[in-house]
Amino acid sequence: MLRTALLAASLLFAMTRPAAAQEVQGSRVRYDLSRATLYFDADALSPEQMGQFAVLVDRGIADIDSLLNHNTAGTSRITYVVRDDGGISRSFRRTVMIPADRVRRRAAPYLHETVHILVPMREDCLWLSEGFASYVQSYVAENIGGYDGIVFSWGGNRNIERLAKRTLGSDRGRAALPYVGGAGQPDDIFEKRREVAEPLYVLSHSFVKFIVDAIGLDRVKTWVQTRGIAERAAELTGHTVDDWKAAWLASMTAASATTGDDSPSR
Repeated sequence: MLRTALLAASLLFAMTRPAAAQEVQGSRVRYDLSRATLYFDADALSPEQMGQFAVLVDRGIADIDSLLNHNTAGTSRITYVVRDDGGISRSFRRTVMIPADRVRRRAAPYLHETVHILVPMREDCLWLSEGFASYVQSYVAENIGGYDGIVFSWGGNRNIERLAKRTLGSDRGRAALPYVGGAGQPDDIFEKRREVAEPLYVLSHSFVKFIVDAIGLDRVKTWVQTRGIAERAAELTGHTVDDWKAAWLASMTAASATTGDDSPSR
């Protein structure tokens, strides 16, 4: 068993000093930090990469908790499993699964998945859940620390309006639009990630940012955690979902007319 003291984290990944592994268990390496337990496939990353990511994740939990829960999320650790077997990043209960390749490329959506853990939804509403997690990931990376892992959008909150305008001008974007602000999700969202999931996530990110900009993050967080997302929208946000969507789409049209940006999706 390897035992050393944990080294301090900085806010920027490039300057993060790696934590040292406490245990090597068969083919897995384990790190225990104050807020997170991480397991890595032993050969997936270098020890330095593992240690850097472990400290980065632990700091990200604290940053999100401070921003959204005002440090009231409790002390229960979140478990992160980094595996070199492909797949997609996902979270369930208090466990996050992340492909090792995403960590290598500094594209792991660790902040996005942590939001799902710390601010669990009480109702199935894909556009609001994913749009909120994407917005918070970008906000934390842009204003507090860490990096903005790529789910589907890139360039963070600063670039999401431009991506959304391009997406709305494509066939894929128009097919996804009914699910933004609506119920359910496309049947093939997991099988066709680029064709189906990408436009839905990009548009949802843009839509949620539009609402947050109007009424603030705390009110949207309260809405995320309620039951009856559509039914309680006017009470919690001041407008119905349909009204918000109409205003968001109008803003996209107005911005496109101003900039002349009617280019199709990449």
